[in-house]
Amino acid sequence: MNKYLKNLIYFVPIPFVINFLSNLSGISHLNLQSLLLAFFPFIFLYYLGDEINKILDLNSISLSISIYLMGLFITNFIFLPIDKYFLSFSDIFIVYNLFIGLCCLYFSESKNKVLIIFGSLFLLRIVLNLFGFNEFNYIEYNSDVPEFWLPTTEKIYDSDLYFSIQENIIQGYPLMIPYIFANLHYLFFGSSTYLFSFIIPNIFLYLNLFLIYESLQTKSVKYITMITFTSILINSDWLSYLFFNSLMGEVVVNYLFSVFLVNSYLNKNIGNQKIYYLFLGFLYFLKPFASFLFVFFGIFHYIKYKKNFILYFTFIGLLLRRIYNSFNFFKSDSLKSQVSENVYLDILLENFEKLFKFKFDNISAIFVEEILIDRILTLFLLCYLLIKLINSKSKTNLNIMNIIFLMNLVLVFYLYVTVWKDIELGSAYRYIFSFLTILFIDLGKSLSEINK
Repeated sequence: MNKYLKNLIYFVPIPFVINFLSNLSGISHLNLQSLLLAFFPFIFLYYLGDEINKILDLNSISLSISIYLMGLFITNFIFLPIDKYFLSFSDIFIVYNLFIGLCCLYFSESKNKVLIIFGSLFLLRIVLNLFGFNEFNYIEYNSDVPEFWLPTTEKIYDSDLYFSIQENIIQGYPLMIPYIFANLHYLFFGSSTYLFSFIIPNIFLYLNLFLIYESLQTKSVKYITMITFTSILINSDWLSYLFFNSLMGEVVVNYLFSVFLVNSYLNKNIGNQKIYYLFLGFLYFLKPFASFLFVFFGIFHYIKYKKNFILYFTFIGLLLRRIYNSFNFFKSDSLKSQVSENVYLDILLENFEKLFKFKFDNISAIFVEEILIDRILTLFLLCYLLIKLINSKSKTNLNIMNIIFLMNLVLVFYLYVTVWKDIELGSAYRYIFSFLTILFIDLGKSLSEINK
């Protein structure tokens, strides 16, 4: 690239930073105290992830953090048949974290560092319990939080996973997302009953920023991408709410799915990491459309590496659900159906006759009424497409990250012109940008190519 195009990358964040600074005095949707306090739990997760990364040799701290966060749910789900009789959420949490702590202590080259990491958790809990529940004039921008995500998180936290599945508000809806919210709350607050704090979702702002930092190699591109990401998300009340300032499912989906997708593309050691594919198989328990798209990761890697275990592990989450159903572990018919089925698959099967009856006007309506009205996000998308166009000759311009994003886009449009053609279009925005962080990382990779 010529020097003029190389200098272009430094202009990318400017309009977003200017817009952010011009609106700074009017930003009232964020709890600044909670946002600042959330940095300290992130630091704890970073150092814990660093230790897990060294033990498992994953070549990614973000992936190690994700495996830690998913691990408690997976452990609970595996032991679900006895969860009814013996184990509460707090019991499983304590056993799981004792196991993680002992493994870190045993395998770590610095025992004192591990002791400091876990010792700091007690001090962190004291500080967060003192300052983490301050009053704030908070607006719920979506009814899904008070109607599903919050009460489900409370049920898991105050009881257990078995009871929460049995009393699931939406039959068949996977519960890994609220389980992770409950996990983080118990880790950093440890209170006997659940009480919402902004600190927990706010942690995901830092987790996503670190994922961007870890995924990109050039320092200047790292900071350009992170500044752009922060300026856009903090400035927008809706994007903040969606990705780090509420109990919306997208908070967890965006992070976990982005971590696994980024490592699928950038982590050169991933072909030999059985634990990656083992945990990949449990992305089935996320919300649409991530709960199906992860399968393409496995197929992509199977074609690339020709290793059978990749396919086996990719379907392990779905397989475990089917095993529970086949062996009739649960006496309750309602519970049995919730464990064995996926609510979105049910929707497709129940509306099969609508799959070929199209209402294409919905596509333009989604763009005009939902996407284009967000002028800052629209400007970012135009910048993204312009950079991709400039970088069109690069072999990495089209990759698994943007291919999966486009597949998700096609799936959303297809559902909204067929099965969901007569429902409100507002949720389409959420489904399309469920893993928005991927676009920023892909933009950063293109900027790195231009900057060579």
